[in-house]
Amino acid sequence: MIYIKKLLICASLIICNISYSQILQCIDVTSASRREEGAGQGVYDFNNKWTPGTVITVGFMDGTQWQWDKVKQYAPIWSKYANVTFKFMGQATGTEDVRVSFNSKKGSYSYIGLDAKKRLPSEETMNLGWIDNTKSEAQLEGVILHEFGHSLGLLHEHMNPMSNIKWNKPVVYAYYLQYDGWDKEMVDKQVFERYSVSMTNKAYDPKSIMHYPIPKEFTLDGYSVAENDYLSQGDIDLIKELYPFNKTQPLTNMTTVWSKLQDLNIDYNVTENGKLGMRIKQDFLIYNAQNKQCIMAVYFYNAENDKALSDKDGQYASADGHVAGYNYFTPGYQNTQYTDLAVFIPYDQLELGPGNFRLKCYVAIFDPDQKQIVTGGYQYFTFSQGINVKEIRLLTSFDDVGQQIKITPAFTISNAKGLNCLAVAYFYYDNGQPLRDHNNLYHTVDGNVSSSANFTPGFEMTLYDNTQTGFVITIPYKELELPPGKYNLKYKVILFDDKLNQLVTSDYYNFNFTQN
Repeated sequence: MIYIKKLLICASLIICNISYSQILQCIDVTSASRREEGAGQGVYDFNNKWTPGTVITVGFMDGTQWQWDKVKQYAPIWSKYANVTFKFMGQATGTEDVRVSFNSKKGSYSYIGLDAKKRLPSEETMNLGWIDNTKSEAQLEGVILHEFGHSLGLLHEHMNPMSNIKWNKPVVYAYYLQYDGWDKEMVDKQVFERYSVSMTNKAYDPKSIMHYPIPKEFTLDGYSVAENDYLSQGDIDLIKELYPFNKTQPLTNMTTVWSKLQDLNIDYNVTENGKLGMRIKQDFLIYNAQNKQCIMAVYFYNAENDKALSDKDGQYASADGHVAGYNYFTPGYQNTQYTDLAVFIPYDQLELGPGNFRLKCYVAIFDPDQKQIVTGGYQYFTFSQGINVKEIRLLTSFDDVGQQIKITPAFTISNAKGLNCLAVAYFYYDNGQPLRDHNNLYHTVDGNVSSSANFTPGFEMTLYDNTQTGFVITIPYKELELPPGKYNLKYKVILFDDKLNQLVTSDYYNFNFTQN
């Protein structure tokens, strides 16, 4: 049975506990929102953004005029690139969309996008505890931009699914245990896990305003990220996609067809006509189109390369042969409100094979002449079919004391939580001829030298590497079963699922070996 589940973000609070004398990690409760099923098909959605064109009201619950002025100075930088406006209302009354407090004891944090509306009127939705005169002007700008990025729906860049940071986990565990009292599970969730889908840059961006500093001691290869205080080009490109600018007309215009978008809702795990898929519902007003047929359309793209998904059967397709869904409508009034118009697309019409795909879609409204008059901006999601492993690296060591080769496969696997999978290393001469087994101890069914290890992923997206989360394939030197001499050898590792279906094959690892 195929099972689809939408991830619900309940009061998605990100608490940013970083200071400039001590590196602390933001507490991100969205990381607890994970799909719990095993292999299969799935959609993950972390979108929590406002409708493009929204005027977001901002009130201050406390603080000084100087603190208010700094927020007014730097938060609107986002509006240079995003079709949203921050309207500062002064002292908060509880009716504002964003309510800012400046409690210095609570660090800095913000609720994510529309989750601010779930807070009680008496509660803040953002705290800017670091806005004081001990910070440089650049730091003030960085903190305000970061938290207002969260208020627009953006998440932490270090948890981007493409980040692949090589954490020095023992050091990180020890650090957070000492300074924050976090146990291993807490560090895993807040630091090492990555979003299945995130409102992050489509390519990992260490310069993003949403990325926090990483000292070199936290990584195995000395990788570090400096303090980012300004929007990166990646931030600008992403926010433009999420909040595009649309042309509006004065209400006194009685001839030009135009539209104003309102709420968007996407429902997953929906069945129509026996097909499982997703339903995209866009609320909008359309002007000056009475009794004329218009179109609501949804287009689908690969978020990693910005290419439109290619249609293969012509059932859900745009005129140029890409995956798209449509709904035709004819307004009954000069100015017509739509609150129930939707486009349904079956998952099989995304026409993707097995794997884990980061996708995006957007809604567009077309006038009677089929001219696009408004677009809602991209909604990001991940679509998964079957177990998926994107790549595998091999970390090899030679244990001369134990007289064995130790192989640690490094990879990320999705949709295999709780399944007993298998990793097998196969050994060859450098000309590709397999090493032959003679004692039936380390071998394949056809008698070639191999060694294996079982692994069971503990998360829906599980990272294996050479620290506590990894596993090791070992083979004694003698089990290569070579006569004395020097040899140029190589091996590869293949991962299999619980039914022994092949998932991924590594590149060859070449090595020199001397058999005494």
